[in-house]
Amino acid sequence: MPYQDTSTRERIDPRTLSIALDEILPAERVVGVDSGNFMGYPTMYLSVPDEQGFCFTQAFQSIGLGLATAVGAALARPDRLPVAALGDGGALMGAAELDTVRRLRLPMVVVVYDDEAYGAEVHHFGPDGHPLDTVRFPPTDIAAVGRGYGFEAVTVRSRADLKAVVDWVAGPRTAPLLIDAKVVADHGSWWLEEAFRGH
Repeated sequence: MPYQDTSTRERIDPRTLSIALDEILPAERVVGVDSGNFMGYPTMYLSVPDEQGFCFTQAFQSIGLGLATAVGAALARPDRLPVAALGDGGALMGAAELDTVRRLRLPMVVVVYDDEAYGAEVHHFGPDGHPLDTVRFPPTDIAAVGRGYGFEAVTVRSRADLKAVVDWVAGPRTAPLLIDAKVVADHGSWWLEEAFRGH
């Protein structure tokens, strides 16, 4: 579907990011998606080859399970590129599993849709005037966190920054890759607005 790209100089539209990653990453992949405001973007735009190429962990709107799920999917399908799609809140909750990815030498791509918040809560409670100080985060260099665990890492603010992903795909992939995508955060995703309507 056509859309208006809302990317700025500092933040990339999550649709633009996801479409570009779908073009860059090998088609033979298994995608694990965490829960959160961001989850519609990788689910809609990252294609998979078949029903074994998609793992979704949401239960009771729990977040922080996506990375562990992607590790399991990677071990179940070692013939495919594992891709973990996470929000920044869930990524930081499950950060210990970055060590598991590195220790197991999985050639995984971890994509963090970083909106500096628990985005679902911001967009659900914010319009009603609820305080949001406990669900917004200070800027975090998640790429540096990934490097600390032994990942190659890149901060993405524009499509041009994805050249590092192209280079990683073409290279030996001796370390996993973490993409800290600073995504536009000024509105909730379309699916969230629909899901929360009337609640």
